[in-house]
Amino acid sequence: GDRLLAQGDTSKALAAYRQALAQDSLNPDILARLGRIYAGQGKSQAADTYLRRAADRTYQQALMALKIGDQAGATVAFEHTLKIIPAHPLALLRLGDICLAQGEEDKALGYFEKATQANPDYPEGFVKTGKVYLRRQRLPEAQQAFEHAIELNINAMDAYLGLGELYLLQQNWKAAADQYHKVLLIDPHSTTAKDALEHLSPHL
Repeated sequence: GDRLLAQGDTSKALAAYRQALAQDSLNPDILARLGRIYAGQGKSQAADTYLRRAADRTYQQALMALKIGDQAGATVAFEHTLKIIPAHPLALLRLGDICLAQGEEDKALGYFEKATQANPDYPEGFVKTGKVYLRRQRLPEAQQAFEHAIELNINAMDAYLGLGELYLLQQNWKAAADQYHKVLLIDPHSTTAKDALEHLSPHL
């Protein structure tokens, strides 16, 4: 298939890839090649179907690698996912998590910011971005990210926790307490919120 495609014989390459897929229906590389051929032919629905199947396969491989603690293998599989669909928001978020765990905060922030651009309707990206901003004392940007996450999901508990921590840094005790009370409305057992409110009690 690759040789035929390089020679410009798209129809024979397509037939070769489909034959290969019949023998290995879960091969993400074959699925992705089929998707790209269909995209080149203007068949957007077929292209989208094959590319999504390919990306889902590599993404699941990455999750399995993470489950057994293989961060290197997970990174390779997530990066493979991004080669298929460059704006895959979940792969971007998970790569950011891996970078953060390895102390590569700059790289993590880059992935998180790309995830919010890839899917601006997904609150998790804004929460993760806000947390990194908060650690870097970029408070206005952190506040904006957390508030946007809450606009997208009123029960985004981590966003309220982030705002609570932000207001603590600003010594805005009442605003911080308000955020922690909102957390307890979502999760009455949150020890983080309870401990924070206990710490705040002398200031209220």
